[in-house]
Amino acid sequence: MNNIPLFISRFLYRIRYQLIFGSLIVTILVAYFTQFLPKSYTVNTTIYTGIVSMASLEGDGSTSNYQIVNNTFDNLISLLRSQSTLESVALHLFAMDMMYGNKDKDNEYITAQNYQRLQEKVPDEIKSLIDKKSVEKTVANLRKSIVPVASNFMYALLNGHDRHYSYAVLNTVQIKRIGNSDMIDLSYQSDDPGIAATTVKLFNKELLNNYNELRYRATNDVIEYFRKQVEKKRKELKEQEDALTKYNVENNIINYSEQTKATAHAFSNYEDRYEATLREFQSSQKLLESLNKQMETRTKLFHTNQDFLKALNEVSVINGKITEIEMFTTGNKAESDVELLNYKRQLKEAERKISQISDNIDEYQYSKEGVAIPEMVSEWLKALINNTKSKAELKVLDERLKDFHNKYTTFSPVGTDIKRREREINVTEQSYLEMLHFLNLAYLRKKNIELTTAGLNTVTEPSFPLGANKSKRLLFIIAAFIGSLVFITAYNLLIEILDRTLRDAQRTQQLTGTKVCGIFSGRSRLRYRGYAKNWNRISAAYLCNKIDNLLEPGKTIYINLMSIEPQEGKSYIAKFLIEEWEKQGLNACYLKAGEDFPMDASYILAASYHDLKPGLDTANLQILLVEYPALQLKGVPTSLLTKASLNLIVANAKRVWKKSDEEVLNHLEEVAGKSSVCICLNNADREAVEDYTGKLPPRSSGHLLAVQMMHMGLTAKGDAVK
Repeated sequence: MNNIPLFISRFLYRIRYQLIFGSLIVTILVAYFTQFLPKSYTVNTTIYTGIVSMASLEGDGSTSNYQIVNNTFDNLISLLRSQSTLESVALHLFAMDMMYGNKDKDNEYITAQNYQRLQEKVPDEIKSLIDKKSVEKTVANLRKSIVPVASNFMYALLNGHDRHYSYAVLNTVQIKRIGNSDMIDLSYQSDDPGIAATTVKLFNKELLNNYNELRYRATNDVIEYFRKQVEKKRKELKEQEDALTKYNVENNIINYSEQTKATAHAFSNYEDRYEATLREFQSSQKLLESLNKQMETRTKLFHTNQDFLKALNEVSVINGKITEIEMFTTGNKAESDVELLNYKRQLKEAERKISQISDNIDEYQYSKEGVAIPEMVSEWLKALINNTKSKAELKVLDERLKDFHNKYTTFSPVGTDIKRREREINVTEQSYLEMLHFLNLAYLRKKNIELTTAGLNTVTEPSFPLGANKSKRLLFIIAAFIGSLVFITAYNLLIEILDRTLRDAQRTQQLTGTKVCGIFSGRSRLRYRGYAKNWNRISAAYLCNKIDNLLEPGKTIYINLMSIEPQEGKSYIAKFLIEEWEKQGLNACYLKAGEDFPMDASYILAASYHDLKPGLDTANLQILLVEYPALQLKGVPTSLLTKASLNLIVANAKRVWKKSDEEVLNHLEEVAGKSSVCICLNNADREAVEDYTGKLPPRSSGHLLAVQMMHMGLTAKGDAVK
């Protein structure tokens, strides 16, 4: 983890020129091209919905269901972005621009430049549909001309990518709720101020109209349904009631239950009356039979007297009338009935006449049994009158019995039918009342919607924008600068992760798994050409100092100088190493394969370094440096690898580390031992060499600052102490 900041600093320093010049070029290009960006104009309108603080017939608006509130706002947004709304706005906007645009002057509907472009684009057959006197007629004509085929102009205009009239552009209209209030903000942005203002006005109009229609549509459908049901049930109820009335009239029914009660009560009275009259008739009949036997002669006189018979018949008739009236009159009505009182008066008069007639007949004073005749006559007349009266009553009561039988015969089926009809009427009435109740609820719901949507109106009218929006050019430039830095950094970081170039000591050791003991700059580039030898001598001095640790008195150390591929710079490095050892006063010898010893069978079978060059005197020799051909071309005898104190592999820092290189190195380490093998980089950058040797000349203040930054020397003050 301690190496991460150092890695970042070196990484950024290595790509410093790409970061500086790459981001600068991108920023300049963006700054140049953004000056041609079109201006944009934004138009806003604020609409009061009354959804949250609405007055409601169904409850207090302060306790509104938040889910319903959110759902209502979602409906507003969905309605605004619906296909029908977008189509209506697009057609109206296109019609108004075609009707009111001016090629020579900007106006409140469209700029002259955009109108000219529009006129050039619109075909003649569409222009012929424009009615200069009516926007609605023009919209109707345009709507009829739409055919869902790609070749149709209006269809392509609406469904394509037109920057003013397409669905895709109009769908960018923004609608949002202002905080938790009843307000919603509707905004639209366009490159034409007139089109922006007109579009917002059209959206505002469509939103108000369509939203109210949408909310009322379902309620109106419900009201219409229940209204029809109520009318249907009312008609059914009227027909059933009229049928019941007609049935009652046909069967003489006023109130069936009361009539049946009255009939039952009258029949009960009738039975009592009949029984009493029958007893009176039978008793009077028995009495008459007895008196007739005792008064045979006088009874014959009475029976032959015409006045008597006439009066007796009058009593019978009047008593029958009285009985009929009393059968149909009860309670106090009988006492106040004028006709009944008149008949009773006539009855008394008839009885008085009979009494007078009986008084005129006085032939016999006593009966044969010795009973006084007047008293017996009086008793006989009384019994006769009672018998006549009861007989008349029985006749009337017998006739009345037939009436009762007829009534019972009529009432029995009529009652069942009336109950059935009344039950049907009751069911229809309940259904009618239910439908009427639901109809009232629907009207209540409609009134509630009227209260809640009455507040859906425009608070801030959309106005024509006088100035363009603040340009985002500076934002684009800053974004381009930051984006280019991020892109260049990310690109190089990706390369850094995936790259298998040896480049420096840290990467080489990571890729190869072998330690690096030396780094040379090789033949430097043009800028530091004069310092190349000096840099290589410094690198050679550092490498020789490490190798000198292997020296032992009176003993020669053997160093194998190899490379995996040819032309890695072995001879170039060997020259500086020999110079440094000679400078140190050491006796070093340098042998090169192919020049100092042949590459024949003796080389392959060599068991020691003396076999390479017979006669080689190593008695006073401290270091023997042997250079071999590339390992890919020619191998090194195993005996020479194992006897060497150091097997130095020279590798070009600019080349890639391949799988084949890894195989060769692994084989070499297995034979010679991993501890005796190390890598020496050649042709490395100055920064890579300085990681190994320290600062190299020339030492300028700029380079000193770069080294401090690259090595995270954030608080370093200098590099020398006086």
